[in-house]
Amino acid sequence: MSVDVIIIDDDPASIFLYQTVVKKSELAKASLVFSNGQDALNYLDTRDHQDKLCLLLMDINVLPLSAWELLDQINLRPFADCISAIIISSSIDSIDRKKAKAFKQVIQCLEKPVDVKELQDKLKSFGRVFPERI
Repeated sequence: MSVDVIIIDDDPASIFLYQTVVKKSELAKASLVFSNGQDALNYLDTRDHQDKLCLLLMDINVLPLSAWELLDQINLRPFADCISAIIISSSIDSIDRKKAKAFKQVIQCLEKPVDVKELQDKLKSFGRVFPERI
């Protein structure tokens, strides 16, 4: 089973970092990038999900559709079980962590600035086995 990695963030420096870590992790040859959740959802609606997992690396605040709204929309779709997500945010609010646990797709929450080693390890483990849920 192959894995697609989609980065959803509006910060160019973060995007560059995540693309570099994805490439070094060898989880995927390349990653797709969207600056907002709506564009990512539009792509997911047209993507062939058969035999393909999709890992989202996403910031919470990517308007006009936040990470929470995007995950709500994904859960209404037939491909919801093919999607996993790592939330990467500058928010250290415990409410955000609780919210993340409400979504079966969220496998990890990381704080910005991201620990590159931690992200790389998570990506490598994702590639080895289907991710455990938080």
